[in-house]
Amino acid sequence: MTKQWAQKERGAPFMVKLMLWLSFKLGRSGVRWILYPTVLYFLLTAPQQVRASRLCLNRLLGRRATLWDVAKHFFTFSSCTQDRIFLLSNRITPFTVEAFSTPAMQETIAKTPGCMLVVAHFGSTEALRLAPLKTSVYCMPSSAAMSEASAHRSVEALQVSVLIDKRSSPQISNMLESINPALAANLIDASERGPSLVLKLKEALEAGRLVGIAGDRTNPGERSFDVQFMGGTASMPEGPWVLAAALRVPVILGFGIYRGGAHYETHFELFSECIVLPRQTRNAALQAVIQRYALRLEHYVRLAPYNWFNFYDYWGEDTPPVEKP
Repeated sequence: MTKQWAQKERGAPFMVKLMLWLSFKLGRSGVRWILYPTVLYFLLTAPQQVRASRLCLNRLLGRRATLWDVAKHFFTFSSCTQDRIFLLSNRITPFTVEAFSTPAMQETIAKTPGCMLVVAHFGSTEALRLAPLKTSVYCMPSSAAMSEASAHRSVEALQVSVLIDKRSSPQISNMLESINPALAANLIDASERGPSLVLKLKEALEAGRLVGIAGDRTNPGERSFDVQFMGGTASMPEGPWVLAAALRVPVILGFGIYRGGAHYETHFELFSECIVLPRQTRNAALQAVIQRYALRLEHYVRLAPYNWFNFYDYWGEDTPPVEKP
């Protein structure tokens, strides 16, 4: 079993505000240099994350990871984190994106716009908002050929309400409220639980929005299942799939891959028209669904291993075995 992943958010609110100010004042090219001292800082001051990066890269790369691999891992994470500021605030003209989606997914969106969108702590979930879902391959025009107005229309092409626990991610919530109040207004607070949460989810789905939720990381106290993932055993939550079954909506998987520079790929695929969990075989059905998700996630992680952003003991490799009395 993996260790609980929840950790105190790093970075003082002042530093977050300073980074936002610099980003908006200087633009993406003007703040890009900050990534290099940031990566060095983490290499020198975050031994647990460095070890976790080595352990997972050993598995993902199929060889012993070097310090350069760890630095590349941190650089990819830092790039996506920095780009989040620009993507969330709709300052998207520096970026290019290739969007890939399956015909089955497009057909489902056409007839049932309100779907669950299951994502992961992998690459950039923010880049998914850049992708129109009516084409199989799409390249965003360069900034020279694209007006700011058309850029904003492209962003609004994908309507998403994100399910997030505001209590455990206050800095993310506050940052979003300061740079994109309209998007922040569509956040759904997962800490509410109960009927009020279900009601908000139904309202978002009935409005034709995708409800985004991460399916790869288990919160403290959350029910989960152990599945085979990247050659080991990992714990993944049941929550997204129980919600999808209760809401009786299609489930789409979304993966945003950072490919270097200002280039991203987005991949969408239909996972299920409807998650069914029979009462008599509920646990077995959940196990099968989560295992199938783990296999699809593994497919994309193998395509871009440095985009995997779970910097903790995900497979329980550092966790001592529990001694039986």
